[in-house]
Amino acid sequence: MRIKTPLETRRLILKQPSLEDFDRYFGMSKDSAVMRYIGDGSIFHWTREAALERFKTQIGTQAQSDVGPLAVYARDPHRYLGWCAVTSSRFLEATELGYRYCRDAWGYGYATEAAAALLSEIHRVTGSAPILACVHPRNGSSIRVLQKLGFIFDHARRSNAAGCHLSVYRIDWRRFGNSRPGV
Repeated sequence: MRIKTPLETRRLILKQPSLEDFDRYFGMSKDSAVMRYIGDGSIFHWTREAALERFKTQIGTQAQSDVGPLAVYARDPHRYLGWCAVTSSRFLEATELGYRYCRDAWGYGYATEAAAALLSEIHRVTGSAPILACVHPRNGSSIRVLQKLGFIFDHARRSNAAGCHLSVYRIDWRRFGNSRPGV
């Protein structure tokens, strides 16, 4: 799937990640509050050097395939906030919306605004393709983001990594069309 980047909203720019993003990306991945509801809740255990090599590889692969997380930046000042992606999920065996943000970007509506922009572009390219999102049932903030975007609860799926059943939501494109925050 080819989407046109950069995607721009009133406050954000979504585009391919760059090496300049690494320090904030690595800090986000080492923040226990950010990682609390992801997988088993542990932070990256990679060394800085190993994480940098993996990040470089991801950027190189993504540049050739146009698939993967888009870096999300605040327009003013131009600062890396996190990432947002619609990718193929092995866990869900479906297309999945995912996102992660630096803690200092929480509470400003950036996750909703960035995801709305990305979903709008996905909808333009694919029409009403099914998209799922997986969230820890105690992650109320992410659940609210999904609900604002028009996602509805679909089912629960056991995650061995998380040690519990995760809530799986699916987009209801009719609801999405009525609420596109910040786009």
